[in-house]
Amino acid sequence: MNKKGMENSIRSLANLYTVVIAAALSVAVISTIDINAGLTSISGVSMLLFVAFLATLFPFFHGALRHLDDVYIENENAHVSRSALIIDFALLFMHALVFLALSQLLKKPSDFAWLLIGVLTVDVVWGLFTSFGASSGSKLSAEAKWTIINFVFIVVVLAYLVANDIYVGSMESPIRLAGLLAIAALARSVIDYLWCRDFYFPK
Repeated sequence: MNKKGMENSIRSLANLYTVVIAAALSVAVISTIDINAGLTSISGVSMLLFVAFLATLFPFFHGALRHLDDVYIENENAHVSRSALIIDFALLFMHALVFLALSQLLKKPSDFAWLLIGVLTVDVVWGLFTSFGASSGSKLSAEAKWTIINFVFIVVVLAYLVANDIYVGSMESPIRLAGLLAIAALARSVIDYLWCRDFYFPK
C-alpha cells in the first residue's frame, strides 16, 4: 500500500471512530438533560459525571487521532506492519464502543465508575499493544505514558471502590462518588496533557 493509500485508509477508519465518539457525546448530553423536563432535570450527580465523561473523552479522542497520524502518516516506521493498523483500530473501536456505553450511565455513579475502569483497561491493553507492537522510538512514547497514567488511575479508583464497598448498583452517597470521579478524571487529563504535551501539540 502506497503512502496515499495508507493515508486514505487512516482517514476512513478515523472517520468511523469519530462517528462513534460523536454518538457517545450526543447520548451523554441526552442522559444529562431530559428534554421534556428542561434544565430542571439536571442533577448534581449527572452534571459531575458529565464533567468526568468529557474530561476523559476529550484527551482519549485527541490522543487516538494523533496516534494514528503519528504512527502511520507523519513518520515512516519501517517496522510497523500493515496488519498492525487493523489491530490498532479494532482496539480503538472497542474503546469507542465502551465510551458509548459509559455515556448512558451519567445518573448511576457506581456503574459509571466501574465502566470507567473498563474504558481505561481497554486503553491500557491498547497502550501495551502500541508501545510494543506499533510505535517506535527509544524514548518513552506517548502511548507508554498513557498506559502508565491509566494503570495508576485504575489502581487508585479500584482501591477506593473496593475499600468503600462500592459495586455495580450501589447508590450510597452518589454525589460524593460523582464528585470524586470528576476530580480524578480532570486530574488524569491534566497530567496527561502536561506529560504528553509535545505529542498532542507537536512543534
